[in-house]
Amino acid sequence: MAARRMTLAVYSDGPETAPVIVFLHAIATSAKLWDPQIEPLAQCFRVVRIDLPAHGDSPALPKGASFADYADAVAAAITAHGIDRFSLVGMSFGAMVAMQIAVRHPLRVERLVLACCAARTPSPITAMWLDRIAAVERGGMATQVETSLERWFTPNFAAASPDTLDWVRAMILSTPSAGFIAAARIIATLDHVPLLHQIEVPCLVVAGEHDKAAPPEAMRAFAANIRSAVFATLPTAHLANVEAPDAFIEAVTRFVDGR
Repeated sequence: MAARRMTLAVYSDGPETAPVIVFLHAIATSAKLWDPQIEPLAQCFRVVRIDLPAHGDSPALPKGASFADYADAVAAAITAHGIDRFSLVGMSFGAMVAMQIAVRHPLRVERLVLACCAARTPSPITAMWLDRIAAVERGGMATQVETSLERWFTPNFAAASPDTLDWVRAMILSTPSAGFIAAARIIATLDHVPLLHQIEVPCLVVAGEHDKAAPPEAMRAFAANIRSAVFATLPTAHLANVEAPDAFIEAVTRFVDGR
């Protein structure tokens, strides 16, 4: 379905009267990252996917935008589509934005899923992000493709799924360098730990068992600071919704349905 052009690009599938699930994607991807979830979920839910700022078809926010600015831009885009209450699913960078939405707009979020993400960026990882920014400034998004794919998928899945990797590779290459750099700069300064105790909505934290970008032990530790959180793992690396789409859908739907 074509996007209805608002501040951010928003895509909606499924009955407009059904319960709404909003999906936020990882850095260097777009709303297309959720394509594996559309068909099965749109039978029972209104599936809303958003291109985060300067990703996909969305414009950039002003220079220096913070996680709070990203969160407010997403909330405004959802409002513009006539949606008040919704469940919210974030993957990686999208989950970092989702944490802010749950804190800044708590009356709107019914249930929250945080997948394959961090709540704080330690100094060695900050240095890694700064190196990645410098690489993109020198050589564009092509510098991020192979290292990202290695982090995002287990070797067995990568070897068995070349078409899927080509699809993700194309998303990375189509991401504007400026969009990647803006997101990477705020990821490098990430510290949402002080916000975690403010998340009151029911929360599912999903980790990939083989995720080196967001290790499950680190995710379990930050989930312990969210009073409402339950923790689950999937047998994947970083992009759990792509590597294990059926298991991811099952975990999300059971949680959103309150089962």
